Amino acid sequence: MIGMLTAILLLAGQASTPAPAVKDDAAKVDSVTITAAEKKPAAMPPWSRKIEGIGWPFMGVGEDKSVMMFAKTGKTPSGADYQRVWVRHEFRLPQTEAGLTFRSERLAQDVDCKTRAFRSLAVYRYPENNLGGEPVAFKFDENDWTRPDAGAFAETVVDAACMRPDAVG
Repeated sequence: MIGMLTAILLLAGQASTPAPAVKDDAAKVDSVTITAAEKKPAAMPPWSRKIEGIGWPFMGVGEDKSVMMFAKTGKTPSGADYQRVWVRHEFRLPQTEAGLTFRSERLAQDVDCKTRAFRSLAVYRYPENNLGGEPVAFKFDENDWTRPDAGAFAETVVDAACMRPDAVG
């Protein structure tokens, strides 16, 4: 699980316009990653070199190293008692679901910090990595509030969205 400090740094104030793409391979993925002291940072898979941060804070790599995950806060509707979050997945190999092949996707989710739950609203799937090509949007038929499994990536997203920096002074 990614440390809570990482979560604060990555999701706090990330609703701004994406940064322009950087041509330097070493700078393609946003580099703020903090690993818990008891865990050794996982090596990035070779295919990840072609993935660009494009303004999305990097959150982690799946256990099998076939997916990279990014997340940032979005614009929450005024007066809402939840936080809007965007989650991005970049896949090493093309994925196919419902007859659509894609290599990149972004999901709109709401996070309720009082109940520590989330709901998925829509997913936008792209034919190329780095959110490239024309997206195809799908609305989730069921968007009930769900509590994430302990240790799952969704739990990290909920934790990060719900943390507030300590008051200074």
